[in-house]
Amino acid sequence: AKLGFDPLETINQQLLESMHVAPFRVRPGENASCLNLYQTQLPTILGVPDDVLDDFIEQNRFRFADTPGEHPWSLLREELPSGNVPVLGDMNTLQYSLHKGIGATVDIPNQSTLLEIRGMFANSIFQGVLVMSESNFQKLFPEQAGFRYFLIEVSPAQAAELSQVLESNLGDYGFDAELVSSRLADFLAVQNTYLSTFQTLGGLGLLLGTIGLATVMLRNVLERRGEFALLRAIGFQQASVARLVIWENAVLLACGLLTGTVAALLAMSPHLLSVGSDLSWSNLLLMLGGVFLVGMLAAIVAVRAAMRVAILATLQGD
Repeated sequence: AKLGFDPLETINQQLLESMHVAPFRVRPGENASCLNLYQTQLPTILGVPDDVLDDFIEQNRFRFADTPGEHPWSLLREELPSGNVPVLGDMNTLQYSLHKGIGATVDIPNQSTLLEIRGMFANSIFQGVLVMSESNFQKLFPEQAGFRYFLIEVSPAQAAELSQVLESNLGDYGFDAELVSSRLADFLAVQNTYLSTFQTLGGLGLLLGTIGLATVMLRNVLERRGEFALLRAIGFQQASVARLVIWENAVLLACGLLTGTVAALLAMSPHLLSVGSDLSWSNLLLMLGGVFLVGMLAAIVAVRAAMRVAILATLQGD
């Protein structure tokens, strides 16, 4: 009631009772998410209270990438021999914005204590921030009082309505509610733009390579017209010669695709073995199938052209 909510309004009462809130203390810093084009030194730091931390550990909240231990959230309570403070961060933030990994340290201005990265979230809403325990947060930043960051869990059907209720009553306090799906969509929109750019360039290279493959196969078959004419002259049927050439090109094409695929998978194996990997195998198989199909069509066209050549004229020319 002190914050402006009407305790007698049934809808508001039901919404507020249905939500589960996880508050965090906040030490403002630089935006280290993919929405910031500049390299950052120290991102915003969140302090998670002990009761929220217990809940996260018990329910195994959020997905982690390449993080040791059965309960990664418990890493925030470690007392490191080096005296550093353990923190968790999003994998994209750490690797691409801060250029850090597990075991790396982050400096804090005007502090002798270092932050040591102990684990990484996989594609989480914590992109752009670092998370530490509340006890360590209060030791490092005693001037930061209260809670300024909240994760609110509610059923999807009530999320939009609850967001409007909270913003209308808490707007004077600077409260801004945002759906998790919207926040993640903003992050992924930036990442997908980069991926689409590289995918377009890679697709152009694949197209040129496929055209080159078709050209080489066509030239190879046409240069062997004399060989095919000789086979037909000594009794081989035209269909048999055509099948022989097509099978030969199919085996060579399949071996080339297999070699390239295995080499690419070996190069990508560190990422594929990580928890946060996400690869569309169906699109990959479709692309490889398209390359094989183009190569075989080129071989068939070349064989048809070679088989139309007169046997006697070809042998006389050779």
